[in-house]
Amino acid sequence: MDIFVEHFGTQKADGSYEISSSQLSLMTSVINIGELLGSLTAAPLNDYLGRKGVFLIASIAIIIGVILQLVTDHNTSYIMGGRIILGYGVGNFSATSPLYIGLFVASFLCAGSLLFPFHKLLPPRSIVVPKEINSTVAYRVPMGIQVVFPVIVLAGLWWVPESPRWLLRKGKKESARKALVLVHRGEQYTPDEDLSVLQQDIDDESLKAAESSWMDLVRDPIERRKVVYSAGALIAQQINGIQWFYYFGTVFSKAIGLQDPFLMTLIVFIIQVVVVFVAVLFANSLPRRPLLLITTGLMTVSIFVVGCLGIPGNTPSPTIGKVIFAFIIIEITAFNFAWGPLGWTIASEMAVGRNRNKIYAISVGCFWITVWATVFTLPYLYYNANLGPKTGFVYTGLCFVSLSYVYFCVGEVTGRTMEEINGFFADGIPAKQWQHQPSLAERAANTHVKGDDEEKSAGSMQVEKGL
Repeated sequence: MDIFVEHFGTQKADGSYEISSSQLSLMTSVINIGELLGSLTAAPLNDYLGRKGVFLIASIAIIIGVILQLVTDHNTSYIMGGRIILGYGVGNFSATSPLYIGLFVASFLCAGSLLFPFHKLLPPRSIVVPKEINSTVAYRVPMGIQVVFPVIVLAGLWWVPESPRWLLRKGKKESARKALVLVHRGEQYTPDEDLSVLQQDIDDESLKAAESSWMDLVRDPIERRKVVYSAGALIAQQINGIQWFYYFGTVFSKAIGLQDPFLMTLIVFIIQVVVVFVAVLFANSLPRRPLLLITTGLMTVSIFVVGCLGIPGNTPSPTIGKVIFAFIIIEITAFNFAWGPLGWTIASEMAVGRNRNKIYAISVGCFWITVWATVFTLPYLYYNANLGPKTGFVYTGLCFVSLSYVYFCVGEVTGRTMEEINGFFADGIPAKQWQHQPSLAERAANTHVKGDDEEKSAGSMQVEKGL
């Protein structure tokens, strides 16, 4: 998008324009600052305003952020300010949407929530426009299209029910009843049982909150292990180089000599949508450890090959560029089939026990910090350190960190209850042995059988004594 570089870059001695690595780093990564703030403030906003209130604030924030970017054609301050505000809205959505969806599709989420990754698709990171356009339309269309999603949310916000759980917390039992009836509209449904279950859950949460402590996450080895497993999932998800292609796909494809850099953006986006959809349908039925080990291995090999192909020079030939692009496709496909959805699922499942909310809050914070650090450092590695495609070697090393996390920290917990997972942590059972542990029902049955055997044994002894 040469017109964007001309408008927001600096002129060089030869009359051409460029965006320096420091400018590129800041303009790209500031959105993650907003996303971090949005995700951290979502919890108190949800408590005070409810889910619909947060959706309202998030939608308005995204619209304001987009408008700030559209009103300027030379001022980078407006671009960065707009991206921070837009990111704040995205952070609100990313932290609140799973909570809201989970209220109405709880059975699906308990099987393993794969709905988390959809916040990555909305608003879209980029929209393809014809490369021949050489006016502000070339970058204002991709920016402006991001208002579509929040406008749709605002238009439908009046018609969707508020969270019944939040309404019960506020003492609005009748409103909670109406919300449940609205969700089950057209069915023969009586909300009394669900209201009782929700109220019991709220009471249990209150008891756990009274026992919860931030210092436990540091001092208690069991709680500390939960933090490592939960936050580690989202850190391992992001350090494998995937943001290189999401945030800098157009810039990178141009650097490796592809004829139409925007084609890569389109292909990446289509693959992301299609593979995430397939993952939602099938990935949760597959064993997680081998799935993550295989896909992370594929990503490691792909990013390593990209680095190797950059050894002859930082400006590859068109043929080498196409080979690099092929391995990028492998990387993106592997990521979106496994790490994309499962990273969020694992982080949520590992946050169990009395400190569940605190552990998950730390995990989400670690996610946005990791994304920001990755996006901020990429231009410096690629340009200032003069690594070019050899930046792939850096992420190859980090992929081994992700592999280590999978080997030591990922267990098979599909179909397990939170109480069972909490028990694994309390008993100090290694993650790779979780699959072979009996369920609570099996333990109860074994205990019952053992009790019967002991009673029979005691009865036999009494008979022997009588004889």
